[in-house]
Amino acid sequence: MKYISTLLFAILLNGAAFGQLGLNATYRANDAPDWQYNGAAQGAQDLLPASHIGFGLDYWLPMKAYRIDFLPELNFQKTNNTIELADFPGQAEAQLSNTWLSFFFNANIYFLDLEGDCDCPTFSKSGGFLQKGLFLQVSPGVSWIQSKVESEGIAADSDDIALSAAVGLGLDIGLSDILTLTPIAGYRYYLPTRWESLGSEAFITSPSGDTGIQSEESSIRQFYAGLRLGLRLDQR
Repeated sequence: MKYISTLLFAILLNGAAFGQLGLNATYRANDAPDWQYNGAAQGAQDLLPASHIGFGLDYWLPMKAYRIDFLPELNFQKTNNTIELADFPGQAEAQLSNTWLSFFFNANIYFLDLEGDCDCPTFSKSGGFLQKGLFLQVSPGVSWIQSKVESEGIAADSDDIALSAAVGLGLDIGLSDILTLTPIAGYRYYLPTRWESLGSEAFITSPSGDTGIQSEESSIRQFYAGLRLGLRLDQR
């Protein structure tokens, strides 16, 4: 996976000399319904934190005939969470962490101006603000998720590949011919993903060996909202 990410990063940097690079930050609300811990007295606890921040780097590839832009993106996310364990000698809580390295193939569809000739996004082009700037984004993706569980000196690592798809809405706001600010919001769904280290000794919380984990596999749902800053290097 590290060789794939290195290659993709090199392609993005190589394209920086003649295209548009984008940086984004998104707030992501998480829901992994089957990743729960049920061993403590206070009831079910979510193993994935309720929210976190993600960061992305993309490269703009516009189509010629239609206003559909492709923005392949490398995305990084990091989550941390602490779970209170059941009353069992030597174990009081567990620290959980997940590192996400993703490739998202974003496609922005300007459905109000699909056959327009706009070399957008800029403020210098004619046309209505919403007509030129509003787009629907569809985004298949693949993520490498490395997960860690640690409790009272016992640690376990695991990783998995997760496939996902997202849909969202965004609006390009041209600050100049060079800079574009884009607020965007959407929903991403990850197919069932395994977190094998949840079955490790770090989660054994009873003499019977019960981990208290509902499941080591879960789908993941993320509502996200954030901002992208685009830089048109070919307009200098």
